[in-house]
Amino acid sequence: MLLPTQAIILYQGAPGQREIRLSRILNFFGVPWGMAEISSLEEIEGNFPASVVFGSAQAIAVALAQGDDVSASVAKAPAFYLYADEDRTACAEALRALFGDPGLSLQDGPRGDVFLYVARELADLAGPMAGLQVTSRLRTEDAVLTGCGNLNLTTVISAGDAPVFARFQRGGNSIFFCTSSNMVDIDQPVGLGFYDVKDHFCSAVPLVLFLRFAFPHVAWGPQELGACVIIDDPLLRTNYGFCDFPKLSELMKRRGFTTNIAFIPWNWRRTSRAGGEFFKKTAGEFSISIHGCDHTGGEFGTTSLEVLQNRAQMAQRRMRNHETRTGIHHDPVMVFPQGVFSSDCPAVLKHYGFLSAVNTELIPVDSQNVRTRIADAWDVAIMRYGDFPIFTRRYPFHGLENFAFDLLLGKPCLIVTHHDFFKDGGAKLIELIEKIQSLNCRIHWRPLGEVIRRSCRRRPMETGTVEVDMYASELLFDNPLSQPIEVRIRKRKSQDDLISEVLSDGKPATWTSEDGQIVLLERISPKSEKLFRVTYQEPAQDFTMRRTLRYELSVAARRILSEFRDDYISRSPFLSTQAERLKGALKKAI
Repeated sequence: MLLPTQAIILYQGAPGQREIRLSRILNFFGVPWGMAEISSLEEIEGNFPASVVFGSAQAIAVALAQGDDVSASVAKAPAFYLYADEDRTACAEALRALFGDPGLSLQDGPRGDVFLYVARELADLAGPMAGLQVTSRLRTEDAVLTGCGNLNLTTVISAGDAPVFARFQRGGNSIFFCTSSNMVDIDQPVGLGFYDVKDHFCSAVPLVLFLRFAFPHVAWGPQELGACVIIDDPLLRTNYGFCDFPKLSELMKRRGFTTNIAFIPWNWRRTSRAGGEFFKKTAGEFSISIHGCDHTGGEFGTTSLEVLQNRAQMAQRRMRNHETRTGIHHDPVMVFPQGVFSSDCPAVLKHYGFLSAVNTELIPVDSQNVRTRIADAWDVAIMRYGDFPIFTRRYPFHGLENFAFDLLLGKPCLIVTHHDFFKDGGAKLIELIEKIQSLNCRIHWRPLGEVIRRSCRRRPMETGTVEVDMYASELLFDNPLSQPIEVRIRKRKSQDDLISEVLSDGKPATWTSEDGQIVLLERISPKSEKLFRVTYQEPAQDFTMRRTLRYELSVAARRILSEFRDDYISRSPFLSTQAERLKGALKKAI
């Protein structure tokens, strides 16, 4: 069987909303496609060899009913992907005609919470989602398939005991059917908080599983799936709050994971000698990133460029001073305090030498500039703001299904915690890590900076060159083969970007600007890797702003009180109870 290289979207009359949305999803994954009306299939004869056919159950049933007159591009398709539409009666009739079973029917799914189960037996198809059981509620567009006991059918995803995504065999054709009539609009803005795959589980998961399965050599894919745990706020000492870092180091060695400390630059003078020696000695296990500047509320949520530039510049200066003072290396990765950032902030960070940002929140706080779409949340990193990457991370309560879906999309697995997640000695964290490590994919636990430097999208081109989408300002790209490879690296570029230089393993590289992208061609030797780096011109002006004594004292008080809370109040059942009561009383008073 020929490996699929493209897609045909079949429609009746005129392309509908589902077909338009599907075409955008195919574009997102880099799958070439074309559309065809079922009454004129003869016009596509020979134009779409080795094509996977997509369409509603009705459209494909009509196309395949043409018998000998059906186009060879359709009749000999390696696979079909069918989806339901709003007319369930007509859809069920089309399925009965396709498979010759008069008992087939589409029914409303169970109400309330229902178990959604992804078959473990179909690991090649299900990828990281294989074996997952998720509790969720079905949308009104989601149906279940009934009366299919006599068919040659394999259930891929079930709701309760009924299929919502299944594979049929019809003669020599593999036909995949999704019972949901919803087609995700990836241009739709995301909601507040985090993207939750449960919002579109019965429509998004089947399609993404199928695209990854059907187009492994065509669609964009990751170089590798990186992972890291991130702990916000701690001082660099051997113990902070509930964090016992020597014990955590032993856990990392035994369980094979890595941890990043999101370090507040204001604390640059406060790393003890013992803490410095410990974190230098464990540099392969622990890594350090930059957590704001002063860690005041919303400090990177302002739209004042002067203020943003001052804080970015000061954060970098403090971290360089900390590295000089302690010898502890850090990665220039910004973790926004409290997840707050403005739409202007990413472009400023880019021009002050930051590799990327990492954040839990997907939306900037200046709501008039909110443009984050589902497509941005699905991407390796959000590139919507200043063409600077914001890698998304998740709390454990987001659920294993969201970590698995991120990995299916090719995103890195970044887990955010605070010191209080270690109340139980790290048992909950280890439970989550074990579940993630048991997913049906290979995960590379690395320091956070390394995860980001290796995060990209890649796909082979017909010329034999590997096309690569670069996200962070540095990319470490690996050639595991025994022969050299040619890579065509492209990186999105804003109109206002002033490129200082593009380097390949520290040497100037030749590059061009094409369609708003930096493009360079390079050769990578067998069994080796190259580091590519794009540097930007920093503003010539020094944005040092006057900081009043009152402001300095307020920052110091905030930090000291936060540490007192973490080290003493949170660890005392009595004090923590009293603190919660006081907080509740203050809320009522307000």
